[in-house]
Amino acid sequence: MEKIILILLLFISCTPESTTFSEETLLKNLPDSFFTQKNTIHSINKSDTFINPYNKFPNTEYSKFHLKKHAEKYQDFFNVSINLSIDNKITLEGQEVLNKELLSFTQEYIEFAAEGKPTMIHLNFDENNTLKNYISFINYTKQLKSKNIHFNSNVFIYNIKLLPDCNCSL
Repeated sequence: MEKIILILLLFISCTPESTTFSEETLLKNLPDSFFTQKNTIHSINKSDTFINPYNKFPNTEYSKFHLKKHAEKYQDFFNVSINLSIDNKITLEGQEVLNKELLSFTQEYIEFAAEGKPTMIHLNFDENNTLKNYISFINYTKQLKSKNIHFNSNVFIYNIKLLPDCNCSL
């Protein structure tokens, strides 16, 4: 009996800790570990799981500004910025796109403008989006991935008040 209790205690103590997140958690309230622990299964509302494939940049970054500061790093790619705002408005390079048209519009845009270069998509999210919106958008947009279309391994989760004033459309 003592051996069974000891084995049970060892099993329980060796089980990795799992944090459960509400799908209504705002992106700004997620712990950094959500973005830094690669291949970690996160519990969402105790019934779903999600493995976050991305790291994140500080909330003062947005892909347009980051690409400008680090042009040499991304010069071999045709770079496309896609944004999900707090009101679920989707923009591609600052132009509003309907959700149901995003995939086809993005593919057509890339085919027309990439001029044979491989494409890198940079995803941007207002930090006041919910985890549910983030997961849905990640799952939806990953359909774009192909041998010539890649995703930046970092996402931009921004605080709009901390971004530089560019007098431009995100």
